[in-house]
Amino acid sequence: MGSPINWGVPPGSPVLKHPLYQKYSVQPFSAIASGVAGVKGDLGLALASNESAEVVAYLEWLIRTAGLLGG
Repeated sequence: MGSPINWGVPPGSPVLKHPLYQKYSVQPFSAIASGVAGVKGDLGLALASNESAEVVAYLEWLIRTAGLLGG
């Protein structure tokens, strides 16, 4: 089952303090779409663990949304 295109977490979620969230949360989607290879690279470096599940879902959401912009 894939993740929905709409992503969100409750306020105070630990993912909001994750370095990858911090890295991309200050960029417009146009910049993310033009640099989507970097997001995919960061996703590829994520550990396949329960602890990384939320940030992986976030990166997946960025990639899917970038695809809507042609990225």
